[in-house]
Amino acid sequence: MSTTLGGALAALSNDIATTIEAVAANVVAVEGRDRIGSSGFFLAPQTIVTADHALESDGVEVVFADGRTEPGRIVGRDAATDIALLTVASPGPPPLAAFGSPDVRVGAIAIAVARDDDGDVSATMGVVGSVGAPWRTWRGGEIDRFVRADLSLYPRFSGSPLVDAAGRLIGMNTWGLSRRQAVVVPAATIARVVDALGTRGHIARGYLGVAMQRIDLPQALGGGSGVIVLGVAAGGPAEAAGLIVGDIITALAGRRIGDSDDLQAALDGGSVGSPVVIGVVRGGQPLEVNVTIGERPHSDDD
Repeated sequence: MSTTLGGALAALSNDIATTIEAVAANVVAVEGRDRIGSSGFFLAPQTIVTADHALESDGVEVVFADGRTEPGRIVGRDAATDIALLTVASPGPPPLAAFGSPDVRVGAIAIAVARDDDGDVSATMGVVGSVGAPWRTWRGGEIDRFVRADLSLYPRFSGSPLVDAAGRLIGMNTWGLSRRQAVVVPAATIARVVDALGTRGHIARGYLGVAMQRIDLPQALGGGSGVIVLGVAAGGPAEAAGLIVGDIITALAGRRIGDSDDLQAALDGGSVGSPVVIGVVRGGQPLEVNVTIGERPHSDDD
């Protein structure tokens, strides 16, 4: 190995270690669920973001870089994006600078930094392996962009920050949104969700109150697909509007509904309280049903 190459590698190694040290000052361990430890990081002097799936409803403890343990209070949580917001009494360091989601590129260096229950730091490095379009989680959460990092995420890395080579926040690592792989909740999604959590403690999402399944439509009804109602929640908006089991929903507020993802997309937070028209096929005949969109029920650990 040439002296020049060796010096360049040593400089790169030193730069990466320095970045990890700087990011680690912002990272805490979060003890919020038996046998599931996680990490978190400061968004403001006394405000921490972490992975929702690693929390119970109370009893959260936060371990700082110096090993101190302090109770954390859950301000708000959203299982659909796996984001939870905590506050602590002691101020933390300045928050990490955010790296804009549109600037994330496949192949860019990506570093995850976590902390264990003794306050020790762990880090892993790889590259951004995939960047894609906005997507919706299986719980209906809206993620501004699909980002996957190709690196090894060990226990306690859920809730940890993923940063670029300069230590800027790409997003939060989590195992809570996919059964197959860890994904990244982008910084833009975190900012949007945290703003709502800080105001209301939860994310408002539209609610009809139906169990449903995709179904193909016969050509006599125009072909394509819709969602068939398999169950109607007592006291819900669908029951109040007169929807019944066996109805096939094909449109909502003028938007074509071909599957459950389409329906969830139509039931965004802005739809709550809105009177809309649902296109339905009942007994082979099309009809329209007027319904007022409700707010999806939530619980402390939902």
